[in-house]
Amino acid sequence: MSAAVPYLQKLRKPQLAELAEITDLRNHEDYNKPELVLALDQHLQANRSIFATDKRLANYYSRLATRSRGVSSPAKRDLKQEVTPSSDGVGVTRRRTTRLKEESVPTPRPRHRAAPLPPSPAIVTDAIDRQSAEIRRSISEAWTGSGVEERSSALRATLSSAKAIQVIALLLEAASLIYELLPLRYLTTIPAVRALHTPPYPIKVPDLFVLVDGVFWAPISLWLLTSLVLPLLAAYFFNFRLNSASRGKGGGGASSFDPLSFNLVKALVSYFVYRREFDFFGTFVFATMHKVDMAVPGQWRGTVAGAVIGIVGTLYEEILRRG
Repeated sequence: MSAAVPYLQKLRKPQLAELAEITDLRNHEDYNKPELVLALDQHLQANRSIFATDKRLANYYSRLATRSRGVSSPAKRDLKQEVTPSSDGVGVTRRRTTRLKEESVPTPRPRHRAAPLPPSPAIVTDAIDRQSAEIRRSISEAWTGSGVEERSSALRATLSSAKAIQVIALLLEAASLIYELLPLRYLTTIPAVRALHTPPYPIKVPDLFVLVDGVFWAPISLWLLTSLVLPLLAAYFFNFRLNSASRGKGGGGASSFDPLSFNLVKALVSYFVYRREFDFFGTFVFATMHKVDMAVPGQWRGTVAGAVIGIVGTLYEEILRRG
């Protein structure tokens, strides 16, 4: 029991109930006034760091801060001397001691001490919010420091063009053709590991000796001619952007190669070579043309489809540039 309990005892029960509601004291409606005084005193002491700044509780905490004074002091005894005559005429002095008057202090009845109350929901919610904010701040700083956002923005800017689509299509065709032309040769086998329950795994490597054979270079030469050399020549000499830039209609300087001409010529050449079997006047045999056609994803239709996508992307960029 603290030194501020007398202050709480002087308050009425509605006033105590109001303080209990202010400080989120649970189940205060079930207490009578003495129990409410003790429970409220314990609750305010346990959460002093939270409610000490509340002006409505200033009277309580000001009394709590003062030290309790001693209540006991030595009692004064009054001694009275009474002289009574004796039978022989000699005065006998009798000392009569007065009874010590002590202030009767009522013994408080044993009361039920309330168990320590858990923190209020508001305190728990504030703690959770602070922890969540700290975690979000740490994650945000880690994400910003990693540089992923900047790299993804740069990659997005690079891929957001018709030229990037054409390069990706060419790389896909070249990778498929090389995979078809370079056979895999058996090298060794990784034995099975019983402890890991793994089966034996054969290792195969590309046969690089095929690079000195015409079987490899004939299809490569045909693909380079139909997908790069002829389209680039047409894009250089038939550059529609060149005259547009010279008249001042273009948004910027003209490039050396026109992507529209590149894709148009690539689609036409691929159709005539792989579909109509044009062998460049006997330069390439049918087996070479068939091997290239089968190696490219989608065969000649895939090549033409990639060129059409490049044409659409080029026209869309030109519309946006002029708009």
